[in-house]
Amino acid sequence: MLRAEPVLAARGVSRRYGHRRVLFDVNLEILPGQALLLVGPNGAGKTTLLRVLAGLLRPSGGSVERRGSVSMVAHHSMLYDVLTARENLRFFARLHGVARQRVDELLEQLGLAPRADERVAAFSRGMTQRAAIARALLPDPELLLLDEPLTGLDDASSRVVLDVLAALRDRGRAMAIASHQLAELMGLVTAVGFLKEGRLLAVEPTDGRGTDSIMGRYRSLMAHG
Repeated sequence: MLRAEPVLAARGVSRRYGHRRVLFDVNLEILPGQALLLVGPNGAGKTTLLRVLAGLLRPSGGSVERRGSVSMVAHHSMLYDVLTARENLRFFARLHGVARQRVDELLEQLGLAPRADERVAAFSRGMTQRAAIARALLPDPELLLLDEPLTGLDDASSRVVLDVLAALRDRGRAMAIASHQLAELMGLVTAVGFLKEGRLLAVEPTDGRGTDSIMGRYRSLMAHG
């Protein structure tokens, strides 16, 4: 059986901010249908790595090859507060050359249709996050990058987001997620990457392992990696 071509390949990636090096020789491939969770303590380089993979930051060394479109959901929603959810998505749809029907589909999928004509400024954290994910999904990207997508979400919003992401994974779309919320994401992710002090220590498939097993591996790598 032929191995699928990665949608993204990072080779020897490093990143500096001035004299401070925050990523060291990262090698990573993300395959179609893979949902990769990036874990590590604060300051490990998770957000910086996502931004480099997305093309928002240039690596100081190494290379990133992307085979297909990439979207990112960052800490900032990248939405306009003065516009409604529908107006925001229609604006970004025009930028991507996406039909209005796609806007309506995403509003429905992410549970935003009943309040689609309210300004984003009035939204809760969970609703804003769902709208940001809808924005990122407009062009139907081959790779979706998410930075702490469940932070601040209630159970209902988390369930909606996880269901949408699982459907994407099952369609063969790839994703990389930086998050501390391992337990909530274990049903979604297919692999875990362990970051410490800017170094990607290991990438391992979940293979049905539970949260306790992954956390044990995490503690071992953080202590001895």
